[in-house]
Amino acid sequence: MTEHESKAHILATALAVFAEKGFAKASMNDIVRASGLSKGGVYWHFKSKDELIAAIFDHFFVEQLALLDVMMAGGGTVVAKLTQLATLTGQSVTAMASQFPSPLEFYALASREEGLQSTLQTHFRNYQTKIAALVDQGIAQGEFRSVDSQATAKTIIALFEGVLLIWAVSPELVNLETQVETAVQLLLQGLQTV
Repeated sequence: MTEHESKAHILATALAVFAEKGFAKASMNDIVRASGLSKGGVYWHFKSKDELIAAIFDHFFVEQLALLDVMMAGGGTVVAKLTQLATLTGQSVTAMASQFPSPLEFYALASREEGLQSTLQTHFRNYQTKIAALVDQGIAQGEFRSVDSQATAKTIIALFEGVLLIWAVSPELVNLETQVETAVQLLLQGLQTV
């Protein structure tokens, strides 16, 4: 197994262990056992459980940012791009949430662990920069009225995260995929020029 394959195997194994036991109850020993690798082999790639969790979420956010880059480069209106972003984000988060313990557990962990919190903040800033650029594009093209694009980007991110948290507390009340899109549609209606 190459180094890259070994690292990917450990991440996939950790994802399965976290899904089964949750972040708090899963241990590095559980991950080592499930991986079939030596303890040294696992620790060679990841020094701690927090580092593993950060790597899993880093992978998710890198995929999301790459998807956003593709959307930004493509044709069409900014309204269509932001609607597509909402749809794909809802689908991605739904797929990821089905493989993970509660988002509440993740946020609780991120609030206590500096490294994970830093990773999350970096991704939020990157996401904000890209969404703000889309909003600026919408303003320049006359689709949106003049607004603070950074504040609007933060609001869009807050909509995504807020829907996720409501879903985490009461999944029976919220269809994650459709609610994210509905929230963005309502915001876009307020931004659009008449």
